Amino acid sequence: MAEMISAVSRQTTIPALLGETARRSPGSPALSRYVSGRFVSLSYGQLFAAAGRMAERLCAQGAAPERRVAIAVTDRFEWGVSYLGVLFSGATAVPIDLQLTPPEINGILSDADVSLVIHDGRIDLGDWRSRSEVIGLDQTLPDLSPSAPDGPFRVPELDPESLASIIFTSGTTGQTKGVMLTHANLVADVLGIQAMGLCFSSDTLLSILPIHHAFECTAGFLYPLSIGAHVAYARSLKSNEILADMNATQATVILAVPLLFENIVNSIKRHVHDAPLWRQRLFSLLMSTSRMGRRLGWRSAGRVVLASVRRKAGLSSLRILVSGGAALPPSVAEFCDIIGLPLIQGYGLTETSPVVSVNRPGRHRYDTVGPPIPNVQVKIVDPRPDGIGEIAVAGPIVMKGYWKRPDDTAKVLRDGWLLTGDLGSIDAGGHVHICGRSKNVIITGAGKNVYPEEVEAVLGNQPEISESVVYGKSRPGKIGEIVAAVVVPDPDWFASAQPGVWDHDDALRSVLVEAVHKACEDLAPFKRIVDIEIRREPLEKTTTRKIRRYLVIQPRHDYKL
Repeated sequence: MAEMISAVSRQTTIPALLGETARRSPGSPALSRYVSGRFVSLSYGQLFAAAGRMAERLCAQGAAPERRVAIAVTDRFEWGVSYLGVLFSGATAVPIDLQLTPPEINGILSDADVSLVIHDGRIDLGDWRSRSEVIGLDQTLPDLSPSAPDGPFRVPELDPESLASIIFTSGTTGQTKGVMLTHANLVADVLGIQAMGLCFSSDTLLSILPIHHAFECTAGFLYPLSIGAHVAYARSLKSNEILADMNATQATVILAVPLLFENIVNSIKRHVHDAPLWRQRLFSLLMSTSRMGRRLGWRSAGRVVLASVRRKAGLSSLRILVSGGAALPPSVAEFCDIIGLPLIQGYGLTETSPVVSVNRPGRHRYDTVGPPIPNVQVKIVDPRPDGIGEIAVAGPIVMKGYWKRPDDTAKVLRDGWLLTGDLGSIDAGGHVHICGRSKNVIITGAGKNVYPEEVEAVLGNQPEISESVVYGKSRPGKIGEIVAAVVVPDPDWFASAQPGVWDHDDALRSVLVEAVHKACEDLAPFKRIVDIEIRREPLEKTTTRKIRRYLVIQPRHDYKL
């Protein structure tokens, strides 16, 4: 399987791969968006005809191989068509994170030597707004109405090793790099995901995440289109609208970051907490029945026993959930499984196109990110006695390098292996375990290693705590670091369970300190938090909802426990 995928990826481009889907199923719905109170679809035939017409217009504006075209488009539906149009033109796509500031965007456009910018006029491009290279979306976008013609389309002849995309990582450390991904990289990753059997042509995926991000672009856009599935774009990140869109499209798959799934679980738990006592007891009985059924080998017990819970939560159409982009708390995955909604966790980096490993449906485990996809090798570099070391990845999914950063490229690419900077281990069954980032490890005065992600996971199990960052704090004149944390209380929990406490700092701190103590009870003493900062506002995040640790770890008011 791995050899076959590698061979195909070296001969195939994204337009050729997805063009096969359009030829097989030209009339099937490809992309849908919300228009005037309902979802309207573009068929595969219409989508690829539109991509071809857009490519022709882009080429007339100067797009060509070896040139770069930035996409600064707000709506994900139009973004997807624009992305395909750029690839059909032979140019390299440079997705722009629209939540960056104008100077940051201007820096990326300059660094990437962008020839053209497809711009919908909704964001400030800074100095680039007045440049002739900026072209309005309306100048290139063809008819995307439900009655748009499909007609013939031409798949360009491109070198699979040519650049398809340069993705500038938003980063949690503040350093931005342009990751160069070839057509062969992306095709190999798409084919590797296909082999996992996560989705089928009959599925409808509700797209929620920013599509400029590698995870959503590959796994939530290119992958479903490669198998003939249907992608529907949610209107927003508002919970009520996501639920409404899910029901309107009868979505069967959601791909998102852990934060969304944590919110779903917490919402269900809050509704149970506020329900009459008899309903609470019934829920507990059904959960116990599902657990027992799973232990006896009936993995789909929750699907039957807790169908009413999923229906009341607006989740009845869903078949599977896929989590990526950050560590998923095992308790969240287990809860979803028990109520009959499998939550599959994977692992990857932008530098690997991005998916490296993923749990298999029906055989997924909560404590791992699954085995590598078929065309990928993973090894542990310099493992310690406990088996933990730096994770290295090899295979056709590994990036070509960092744009115009040969020194940075040389630091991470060694003899065909990508050094990820992530710490982990591989068990006897070939499953990859992630411990955290090497740069985040806390080293105590006794020389013990503490992985912040492990401690953050136990804090996340406390309903009083919305989010947290655990880090090592040095002490003047002392050797090593102590375990410290920035903790954000959950306002919804306090409003429901402790009304009145939120408005009193001392009382709020007292409840949170107790919650932190309780969370750390089962941890080894050297892992327990001994210093805490409480913040009421959400922590700073990237557009893909990863916490910007370097911004958060600037303590203002520390309270020793």
